[in-house]
Amino acid sequence: MAVQNHPARTSPWRRHRLTAVVLAAALGAAGCTEGDESAPRGIVVNLGGRIAVLDKIDSEPDIVAERPEGTERLDVYKLTAPRQLATGHIVGISDGTVVAIEPAKPEQQVLLGPATSWFPTADGKKIWAVSEEPAATACAGQQIPASVNSRFTVTEHDTSGRPSQRTHTPQCGLQPLAETDQGIVAAQTTTEDDTNRARTNLVLLDSDTMTPRQSLAQDAVLLAAGGHRLIWKQNDCDGAACMKVYDAQDKDTANAPQCTQGEAVGRGSLDATGRWYASTIRADGGYRLAVLDLDENSCEDLGTNAALAGNQDLDGPLSGTWSKSNLLVLDSATGALTSFNAVSGKQDRRPKNLNVTDDGQVWGARTD
Repeated sequence: MAVQNHPARTSPWRRHRLTAVVLAAALGAAGCTEGDESAPRGIVVNLGGRIAVLDKIDSEPDIVAERPEGTERLDVYKLTAPRQLATGHIVGISDGTVVAIEPAKPEQQVLLGPATSWFPTADGKKIWAVSEEPAATACAGQQIPASVNSRFTVTEHDTSGRPSQRTHTPQCGLQPLAETDQGIVAAQTTTEDDTNRARTNLVLLDSDTMTPRQSLAQDAVLLAAGGHRLIWKQNDCDGAACMKVYDAQDKDTANAPQCTQGEAVGRGSLDATGRWYASTIRADGGYRLAVLDLDENSCEDLGTNAALAGNQDLDGPLSGTWSKSNLLVLDSATGALTSFNAVSGKQDRRPKNLNVTDDGQVWGARTD
């Protein structure tokens, strides 16, 4: 299936009035680098219908986009799968379109292309937008498991909005999830002959044919990807050793670091370099937040958080994202905002909670 590549355009957020401008092609290379111990500046937060920027974590929020009239019960700014790239751009999906946002101008966006999901390129400078077509039409006449609902296409986009250069459509039954230096990783759905149970395997695709060339994990679910690493959990496993880390540079799989306070659960957030993984850990006294250092094979306990009781993923009531080496965490129920610098080990908590409604999100911070 071919995807029509229309020139990307810069647009204000839908359903509200903002002046459209063209974003810079990329953020400057100067500024914070990997290993920076400085606290985050220019933190961008969606307060559940209003966009705010905080110069520092304890600064008064500067509202750069108010709630549009007539949207009192809606959050028109909400992004699906928001994440900050190595370039500094914030990327997410808004109303079925993947968009790029510069932290210095979060009230503006660049529309890149239609997408149901997305993931960064291996170098972290561009993105792949994933679109889908129902299997009934795209895979007509092919023998595929009944659990396969769609056929997927991935299209590469530059965050500046320049026309995409590459488009791939893998065979039916393959859903692209991430990219490493070795190629695109996809979930392959199969059905066991004896039980008729659907299984999802993680496979590495051939760059030319977009067909599986290497199996990475059997009956597993991908939890996070970043830099040269993938993190997944074995579905048929129960215990602390169920989470695996694949290193594309070493072409090796190992157990994730263990936390003495409990085992890692839910979907976490991996920083752009692939070194630090923020995750929920399940302890006897409830759920806690932790950061796993995959280089040092260690675990830093960040304490308990009541927001994790009902949802252990870091894209729900507790919104967590990486901005360089800083982990930013927003509790959308209370408005509590915290930051943790993985290099220095310093954790800062905003003394006054933010005024958040509905499902607030923290998107990232300035990196220049």
